[in-house]
Amino acid sequence: MKSFYTLSQEAVKHYKHLFVVRQSDYAVQRQNGRYARVGRPLTDADLDQHLRGIQTYGTYVINEAGLCRYVVFDADSDNGLSMLWQVRARLASEGIMAHLEASRRGGHLWIFFTQPLPAAQARTWLLPWCPVGIEFYPKQDQSTGYGSLIRLPLGVHRLTGKRYPWIGAFSRDGKPVKAATTVKETLTWLEQQEKVDPSHFVSRHRHFVSHLGRAYETSHTREVSQSPRNNIDNPSSPTTAHTLHEWCCQQDPFDLIGRYVELDARGVGLCPFGEHHRRGKDCHPSFKVYRPRSPGRACWHCYTWGKGGNVFNFLCYYYGLDAAMMWQRIQAGGVV
Repeated sequence: MKSFYTLSQEAVKHYKHLFVVRQSDYAVQRQNGRYARVGRPLTDADLDQHLRGIQTYGTYVINEAGLCRYVVFDADSDNGLSMLWQVRARLASEGIMAHLEASRRGGHLWIFFTQPLPAAQARTWLLPWCPVGIEFYPKQDQSTGYGSLIRLPLGVHRLTGKRYPWIGAFSRDGKPVKAATTVKETLTWLEQQEKVDPSHFVSRHRHFVSHLGRAYETSHTREVSQSPRNNIDNPSSPTTAHTLHEWCCQQDPFDLIGRYVELDARGVGLCPFGEHHRRGKDCHPSFKVYRPRSPGRACWHCYTWGKGGNVFNFLCYYYGLDAAMMWQRIQAGGVV
């Protein structure tokens, strides 16, 4: 991406408002690509240097009050841009607008908010959209220190010497198309991009969870009657369970895991944990769901990976969360 050396103060200030969340500190990128904390506020003059390619800076995603102004999906793989474009399409179908930026090893998918909100809320609402193998920022519900750091867009990466563009579309042959060609044009483009109103998003999110559950139940009624799923009682609402074991006992593993993995009549499908398979994808179905020997126990296994577990283990692996955070999300009704 070409630079443009007549950036207006207004453009720089808008850029700062959009991306710089923590006001008291930032980090500078070294020639080896690593970052060092600076220990002072990031000024407009610093940002001007960043946008001109003289220095490259990173910002902390959570501010001093535990709030964030955006979330970022980070895919570090050769097909990272196309993966994130698919995530973008799924989000857009629910009225959640996201914007794609190329990166050194893949891409970043940004969702901007109309107003700052607690990092824990942002993670609860949007982390379920994050596929396995993709990182999600912020990584913390709250930060007692500095928390997650991310490179500010449009700066020259010190290790590669390149600027990475924002992507406005994909061509028919699957190649990304730049949203703009100069820094100035990109700043103008960013000013025009839609943000998500958190209050609107909450209602949309709840509607989506409810709608998806009803649609799944309707579309799978015939399949349930013809598959091993009919050997297990229908699950109760997760919010009625007082313990993790009780919740696991209430779940039909074929129904729950079947929302994430397309299973055949035998309960067999492609493993969703592609990082444990050759070339990052299960090409020959090696994932099986089965009826547990006793309620709440092991009910799935990947023969290639050599691992399995119960429905709760599956969700922990799928969302990349520890047990405490996953259980908290279940209790809050945040699992589709």
